[in-house]
Amino acid sequence: MLNRMMLQVLRQLSEPTFTNPFPLPHMPEHLGDALRAAAEGVVDIVPPVSVPPRFRGRIAYDRSTCIGCRLCQKVCPANAITFLPEEKKVIFHVDRCCFCEQCTEICPVNCIWMTDECLNSTYDRIGEIVRDSGPRNPVTQTAASEAEDKQPRSTYEVDPDACIGCTKCAKVCPTQAISGKIKEKHRIDEVKCVGCAACADACPKNAIHPK
Repeated sequence: MLNRMMLQVLRQLSEPTFTNPFPLPHMPEHLGDALRAAAEGVVDIVPPVSVPPRFRGRIAYDRSTCIGCRLCQKVCPANAITFLPEEKKVIFHVDRCCFCEQCTEICPVNCIWMTDECLNSTYDRIGEIVRDSGPRNPVTQTAASEAEDKQPRSTYEVDPDACIGCTKCAKVCPTQAISGKIKEKHRIDEVKCVGCAACADACPKNAIHPK
């Protein structure tokens, strides 16, 4: 029976590899002689491959854009993300990261992305904690920050006439800002709401809108 894992394996078998073929059949007897021959131009060395599209390297994080919704922490399978309650920000432990990219896909403000940096070996585990990589695009980020200063981020509210009390919004809220019992009208706490829109996306009746 085919499942998602089998389909992924078949797809990988059919696609070309991004790395060079294993060079064992062509391995020289003496590596030093091969390097000297390459320096003299007698033999050619296979050039490194270019970085493929959507390469998943070291994580990067724009702290100033983060809204503290904790969605990235909830989906991380490696427990590599720690939430700082007093700052409402997160930090990333690269030594635990498995480079699955789930955090980048779920982030509602796109403040997390993967870089092309793949050399992460170190004895300094504290140095492998990503706290702030700065804006991904300084020009765009400056304009966005100025606009945000002029107009604060919108919170969300529930339309009581459309709400059916299904509790789906409360289940996906990362800050537990939604209260209400089953089959009763729900409400959103403006103080806890971070404007991530997860509740609006989950609502089957489109009863949640920006305030």
